[in-house]
Amino acid sequence: MGEARAHWETLNLIRQEKFDIILPKAMKENGIDMWIHVMREGNPDPLAIDLGGHLGYFIFTDRSDNRIERAVLGGDEHSLKKNGAYDIFGLEEELKQFVSERDPKNIAINISEWIAVADGLSHTGYLKLVKELGEKYAERLVSAEQLITDFRTRRVTSEIVLYGKLCETARQLLERALSNAIITPGITSLEDVAWWMEDQLLVRGMSSTFELCTPSIIHSAKSKESEYRSEQYIIQRGDLLQYDYGISFMNLGTDFKRVAYVLHDGEVAIPSSIQYGWDQALKARKVIRKNIKIGQTAGETLKILGKALQEEGFVYIHLTKDPMHGGGPSLEPDEHYKHPGKTGISIDCHCVGNTGNSEVASGPSIAGFRPDRAHVVIKPNNLFAFEFVAYTPVPEWGGRKIRFNIEDDAIVTEDGVEWLYPPNEKILLIH
Repeated sequence: MGEARAHWETLNLIRQEKFDIILPKAMKENGIDMWIHVMREGNPDPLAIDLGGHLGYFIFTDRSDNRIERAVLGGDEHSLKKNGAYDIFGLEEELKQFVSERDPKNIAINISEWIAVADGLSHTGYLKLVKELGEKYAERLVSAEQLITDFRTRRVTSEIVLYGKLCETARQLLERALSNAIITPGITSLEDVAWWMEDQLLVRGMSSTFELCTPSIIHSAKSKESEYRSEQYIIQRGDLLQYDYGISFMNLGTDFKRVAYVLHDGEVAIPSSIQYGWDQALKARKVIRKNIKIGQTAGETLKILGKALQEEGFVYIHLTKDPMHGGGPSLEPDEHYKHPGKTGISIDCHCVGNTGNSEVASGPSIAGFRPDRAHVVIKPNNLFAFEFVAYTPVPEWGGRKIRFNIEDDAIVTEDGVEWLYPPNEKILLIH
């Protein structure tokens, strides 16, 4: 069997399994009788691959059994029949009759204020839908945002297997990018590493979720911060690097990091103060891991994590604004000055999966600066970016702190947080 056919069949399997296993639970738990997802050709929808098409009315109806009825009106019937996921096909103008025959108490549609993947319906499309349905059923329209959240974030086994493979590919590429195979100190620039990564994805038929993404310098023994902010910066001995990267393939996307240290001539190990900061970060990761569980909301989980970290001797830093968008301190949180010598921890365990980094807001996000996602319950098989930042004082830096942003992709099951691939355990060494 050819690789293209295998990929197509895998996507069909994931779609059918999610319709069979996940969708009935999501509709019943959210009290939705009918879900109409409207797609228009030329206006790409976030759920096009999930649903298997790109135009028409995709209609899912709970008819009081364990299987959701699936119909497409106005879609590409020829291609949709091939994927085997739908029962009924028809024309767009049949919509009102189709809906009235089923007489749903409510109809969820793809409009939302807070979740982008549930907000694909244009204003014009909405007006057309209202006109087609008529006043009686137009009054029953509600947002599908929570339904789509649960449908997307609860994963089936075939989806998890594929995601694990993609994560392992990303891990191998990241760790090779931060090695002597790619980096020669004094010669290789940050941009050189980024273009090497792009070439690797190109030959694999994959793409980056971050545009052209370069490694960043956490600290340099030789260079000033103003110098190493440039993509053309030449990597030097004594540099501490971080690479935050995500790859996209077959409707899935990763988002995690790796860290590397460039040894000085004659140096054989990472400086002890840097290693101590790293060890503190891994200690905090154990605390966070054992306190993330299904059935809790993101907000409840964040409170539990803050308390647990404090009890283990860390300083919990509750960020209320996104530090990536100018909303918080990147190096020296004020809270640290109240607790000299302690490691401070801020948390951003966000949703990930179908679209990599752009999906941070699509499900439960355990972060103080995403309060509108705090109500979302962590469901079984939720994929997420296990991300947090550890700030540890470095004595030889005059009290300044080393900032380690630890991130790996993981899954929450009935047994707690499980790794999909070997997580980050050490700082990589570049000789």
